[in-house]
Amino acid sequence: METVGLIIAAAAGAAIFVVGLCYLFIPRAMAASFGLTHLPQQQATAWLRVKGVRDAVTGVIAAVLLIAAEPAVVAWCILAFTLIPVGDAILVLSSGGKQASAWGIHGSTAVLMLLSVGLIMGGS
Repeated sequence: METVGLIIAAAAGAAIFVVGLCYLFIPRAMAASFGLTHLPQQQATAWLRVKGVRDAVTGVIAAVLLIAAEPAVVAWCILAFTLIPVGDAILVLSSGGKQASAWGIHGSTAVLMLLSVGLIMGGS
């Protein structure tokens, strides 16, 4: 089961890296899917790219961990990374954003990450 957990972790890391690149190159299109009700003004698009940098680097860090760290360390780091989608969901919900995005995108990401942690830790 540990291997399945690591595969899920790798897929999640690759996915957030791609999301980050999309926020860097097509930030307004990506922001529309995040779940918040209003996009920042066009002049504030650079702020969306900040999210892109955060997400792309998170994916790179996940790759480094998967290559260089023991599975238990990977699991603990994924557990810490889970705070990102949980925080995103809370922000969407607390701002009156789309519940479908909060739960369907951010909530399901957090659950998938927790599943990965459980599978990795269960196999260690």
